[in-house]
Amino acid sequence: MVRRIVVILFSVSMMLGIMPSQVGAQTTGEMCFPETGYCISGRIREYWEAQGGLRVFGYPIGPQTQATIEGKTLTLQNFERNRLELHPQNARPYDVLLGRLGADRIAQSGRDWFAFPKSAGAEGCRSFTETGHAVCGRFWQVWRTYGLEMDGRVGFTESESLALFGLPLSGVITERLSDGNEYQVQWFERARFEYHPQNSAPYDVLLGLLGNEVRDHVPAKAPNDAPILGAPSGTVAEAVRVLAPKAAANGYTYNDVLSIVQAYERIGNSVGVDWFLAIAQMAHETGFMTSFWSARPQRNPAGLGVDGSKSSTNPNVPGWVFNSQRNQWEKGLSFASWEDEAIPAHIGRMLAYAITDQQATPAQKALIDTALAYRPLPAHLRGIAPTIVGMNGKWAVPGTTYGQRILDVMMKLRAVP
Repeated sequence: MVRRIVVILFSVSMMLGIMPSQVGAQTTGEMCFPETGYCISGRIREYWEAQGGLRVFGYPIGPQTQATIEGKTLTLQNFERNRLELHPQNARPYDVLLGRLGADRIAQSGRDWFAFPKSAGAEGCRSFTETGHAVCGRFWQVWRTYGLEMDGRVGFTESESLALFGLPLSGVITERLSDGNEYQVQWFERARFEYHPQNSAPYDVLLGLLGNEVRDHVPAKAPNDAPILGAPSGTVAEAVRVLAPKAAANGYTYNDVLSIVQAYERIGNSVGVDWFLAIAQMAHETGFMTSFWSARPQRNPAGLGVDGSKSSTNPNVPGWVFNSQRNQWEKGLSFASWEDEAIPAHIGRMLAYAITDQQATPAQKALIDTALAYRPLPAHLRGIAPTIVGMNGKWAVPGTTYGQRILDVMMKLRAVP
């Protein structure tokens, strides 16, 4: 039933004459919609009307509000198919940007679009090397038919189509949608194309109501506990989306953070550790990679060797560094690289708490030995914490709720803004 509404909305927009080519002066007063009970006004209304209105964005499903997106506080409004964000520092028309609801919805469903099988393009397809996917057939026709009006000319350039839908994040895949039926769909950064062969063109390709789906999603509550060994609790995309904007304060680029997260994934998978849980611990210990100890050249992911020792003067002893954030000398471990030293030291130490040498595989034993060469672990602490809550009062002291806090951070990493 919900999907059928899309066809009706498209027809309404055509009758209203709300087309992307209408880029002249628009009314910016309040326009309200009894269908949802919300109104649009100002620059968001102007942009909504100029760029396709109902057909492109759907009805508003909330008021204009402020929210933090990728570390920035923005004025935005949610619509059935997307989110309009005000960026007044940009010149028109780039002062209004669309949210990446396609990517957000994929992450919200617990999937990682990086893991989708790559889709090679055949003749008549457009391949996008940026993501390794191609757009073909009717989906390509629709993708090129619409766009955001940027240059004031009739028709849409490929750049204008890209501005509306974004890059493809998947090939054509079969998914069961909210009406209970299976459809061929393709995911894009800002949209999901759905093929409905029972409909005549142009209604055979419909846009998913991603704004509604993101709004209606009920986030999972943090579990009571989680094992150190096990499948990952989240995805690379989720971790990078949250960490990258924050880590920029420490001079890390998006690609830096992506490489770090991928190293956690690779090393964690090699020894059966829930690497996403390890990243949650790292985020908790480092303030989402904003702390002095996580910055270069320290690259300390989890307070390793940071025992609270401090001095107002240089002790002139190895292992002491000057903390410029606190204006004092502190003791702790520093690592030459994340992938070769810091992450193995972190995951190996988690393993040392979780299992004994007798329980370890050769690969696990080798990583434990590597980690404990940096900082030994007393024998009575070996293998006593197979779960993250088991770390309470052990990894950090007193740390009576240490594991629960890491589980809360894990859920923040997985949450969609």
